[in-house]
Amino acid sequence: MKKLIASLVGAATIATGATMLTAPAAQAVTVSTSTVKYVFCSANPNGNHITYYDRYGMVDKYVTLNNKVDANTYCAAIEVGIESGSYVWSSIDNDDSTYVHAAIYEVRYPLFSGSSGAAPQSTLVARDESRYRGGGFNYAIAS
Repeated sequence: MKKLIASLVGAATIATGATMLTAPAAQAVTVSTSTVKYVFCSANPNGNHITYYDRYGMVDKYVTLNNKVDANTYCAAIEVGIESGSYVWSSIDNDDSTYVHAAIYEVRYPLFSGSSGAAPQSTLVARDESRYRGGGFNYAIAS
């Protein structure tokens, strides 16, 4: 099962990357702002494999989630610049977690927000989560 899911995620990565320059991928969301925030959460803070897009392309790495949001959930938020109208998706997987969550937010900064101290406005555009009580391989893809 783990190999099948990894193959599907890999195929989605290849398909999304191949169509990113020509047409919207079937499993991607279009963002209308120049800033995107990705949120990743897991019941296991260690060994989280995340994938997301920034203005240079796909970012794929393993991370430790340091922000403990409740007794059993650790999260991280990554804000990146991106060209408006881009197609993006994100994913998280973990070999030993009972819960994973991926979300994508468009971020809008009000005019003069730097000088006025106005908070940015975030709008959820995609999310996915998965719970598996066995604590084995678990994944979520926000698209």
